[in-house]
Amino acid sequence: MQVVSRRYRWAIYGLLVVVIAAGIALFFAMARTANDIRSSTTPLLEEKIPTLRHLSDFESALLRYQLALNKYYVASIGRDRFDHIEAEAAEQMTANFDFVRRDLQQAAQMSDLLSNYNAILAMGPALEKLMANSSSTAREPARALLADLNVKTNSVRTLLDQAKHDVERSVYQVGDMANSGVDQISWLVHVYSVGMLLAALFMMYHVWARFRSENALAFAAAHDPLTGLAHRGSFERRLKTMENEPHTVVLGMIDRFERVVGGLGHAFGDRLMQEMASRIKRAAERHGGEVFRLNGANVAILYKSKGDHLNFQEALSSLQEYMRQPFEFGQHEIFSSMSMGGAEYPRDGAEHAHLLQNADAALQAARDAGGDCFVQYSNALNTRAQERLALEAQLRHAIERNELELHFQPQQGLTDDKLVGFEALVRWRRNGELISPADFIPLAEESGLIVPIGDWVLAEACRQAKIWSLETPRKFVIAVNISPRQFHHPSFLRRVTETLSESQIDPSFIELEITEGIVMRDVERTIELLEDLRKRGLTLAIDDFGTGYSSLAYLKRFSIDKLKIDQSFIRHLRPNSEDAAIVQAVINLGHHLGLSVIAEGVETANQRELLRAWGCDEIQGYFYGRPLSADKATQFIFEN
Repeated sequence: MQVVSRRYRWAIYGLLVVVIAAGIALFFAMARTANDIRSSTTPLLEEKIPTLRHLSDFESALLRYQLALNKYYVASIGRDRFDHIEAEAAEQMTANFDFVRRDLQQAAQMSDLLSNYNAILAMGPALEKLMANSSSTAREPARALLADLNVKTNSVRTLLDQAKHDVERSVYQVGDMANSGVDQISWLVHVYSVGMLLAALFMMYHVWARFRSENALAFAAAHDPLTGLAHRGSFERRLKTMENEPHTVVLGMIDRFERVVGGLGHAFGDRLMQEMASRIKRAAERHGGEVFRLNGANVAILYKSKGDHLNFQEALSSLQEYMRQPFEFGQHEIFSSMSMGGAEYPRDGAEHAHLLQNADAALQAARDAGGDCFVQYSNALNTRAQERLALEAQLRHAIERNELELHFQPQQGLTDDKLVGFEALVRWRRNGELISPADFIPLAEESGLIVPIGDWVLAEACRQAKIWSLETPRKFVIAVNISPRQFHHPSFLRRVTETLSESQIDPSFIELEITEGIVMRDVERTIELLEDLRKRGLTLAIDDFGTGYSSLAYLKRFSIDKLKIDQSFIRHLRPNSEDAAIVQAVINLGHHLGLSVIAEGVETANQRELLRAWGCDEIQGYFYGRPLSADKATQFIFEN
């Protein structure tokens, strides 16, 4: 693109050089032609035209001289009058003939003209002498003299006509040459004018293209290239223009968008984002909203109304309905929704930075509520957000400060009622108090801290398993929960292998618990990864079985050893209930697939006996034992 632009720029420079060179060439051509015309017309003005005048004046004087002789012969004028006219005509004829002789000194007819002129000039005195003789014999010679005068006069006129013709021909030649020069200049001017017109059109096109390019650049500088929506910078500038007007900022995030990208690829995600942006824009603009794309799947909508206005509520309802409609792309049908958080100016923030912060806190609350909803900002949300930030900051230092603890919940075998193992459960002791896992585990998942925490849990479980393997004759398996982010991390298999190697524990002492949701994401990779873990000697279990969306077609392909029934089916377990039917089905399914089955959340003897009667292999829960510290878990081992 830059090469094309550079070539285009040089083409413009070349055109300008050609136009300038053509203008200079035209200037010199016109100057040269003008000099040629000037050099050819100067003799015309100084010689040819005066020559024509001199010839005409000489001919007029000649005719007057002839007329005077004829009048004198027929006695229409007297001698005194004749003498006066003849002298005057002779003088004019002589004066004009001097000019003619000077102008035509190189002409071929000059000698004949001179001889005839001299003869005519001598006829005046001769006629006067003959007419002075009053005898009748003088009339005849006088008549002959006049006849000769007329002949010579006609001869002179003929010679003058030839001279005039020659002079006029040279005048015409000069005129033709001048016309040719003018035509040449005219042609050059026309050619230059056409060239200038073409150059002007090209430059106009260039200017138009430049303006279009500048407009495109200006649009690109203010809009997101994928969706065409105004971007974050435009959003911030727009907020500054509304400092004195009430408005509401709504921040939205498309729910589960990253799942679409992860499952169908970025190209599909881009198409989906374009369609979603188009829907959001149409829905928002129907109620006077302005839409901006901030980043990824995040958008901002600016409404010129208060948050409690009826039109605002209708706008949000319309937007949610638009987003809930399925998106169809070929054979794919995608259902989505949007989490939204709003903050009203100036009630929820007099400064726009504060307003956006509060709107973001409301958006986070909408996401925590499960998405597909709108949350209006309140002070409690900001307090909660600040607490979450503080908690996250402290959680990042929990490992290095040795604030994490591993507790172990015993697991009982129902065949002999003996201890078979433990489930490792992480705890966080901050400032001497235990923080509930429900408070920090979701935060660790969201922030990505669950990966280093999970690595620490696995390493600590391996270390404790090694200690117990040396202290007790029996084998106790320690179950370790693996989070989704930890399992799908590219280095998960390498980290597990390194941890096993560093602790020098027999891998069969460690059981990895993986939820249904984990194994059903990227099934083929999961199957391959489970096989690699199984080859290393680890025991594998599917945790919370029955709460996800496992496909039985895939379940038989997974390299697993155990199914763990979720406590939600055990909590209200009683005979002939739906929970009982599900639990029995899972137990039978597991056994038919060659898997052992463990039930968690067992809190009563009745629940344990029902599970024993249905063939469940193991149980875990408060009835058998609560989570214990490492020391108390060791004591529990020796007591049982």
